[in-house]
Amino acid sequence: MPNGRTGYAQAMTTDPVLNLDATESSTLTELLAAYADAGFDGSFSAYEGAQLECHECGARFAASEVEMASLRRLEGASDPADMVAVVALTCPRCSAKGTAVLGFGPAAAPEDGDVLGALRDRRGNDELPGNSAPGEATGDEANA
Repeated sequence: MPNGRTGYAQAMTTDPVLNLDATESSTLTELLAAYADAGFDGSFSAYEGAQLECHECGARFAASEVEMASLRRLEGASDPADMVAVVALTCPRCSAKGTAVLGFGPAAAPEDGDVLGALRDRRGNDELPGNSAPGEATGDEANA
């Protein structure tokens, strides 16, 4: 897998999950808990200009400085247009690991799309499954 890419060029998956006893209706809470159990227990917020803020150290930085280790896409059960991506990240300042919940698609906030497009894609680096939350089985192992 080539290094140096930005954005989420790899396919995002909504395949059913196995180890969480979940399906397409996996909740955001369940996914965040799975990432937290894997050590990604911090959080990040998106800001204008493709900026992220680490809630651990308070630093704000360009999303292009951050490596995306994993990305899991969710769609709303009652409204599929409610689309979010849970992205596992590591702060380039304090090395805290955490997640950002970013909207995508036509209803997404512009800053969320800018951040998703600027992140350095390091999925498949063996730290986390690239296209699923820890504990899920969605075909990532077939791409290893």
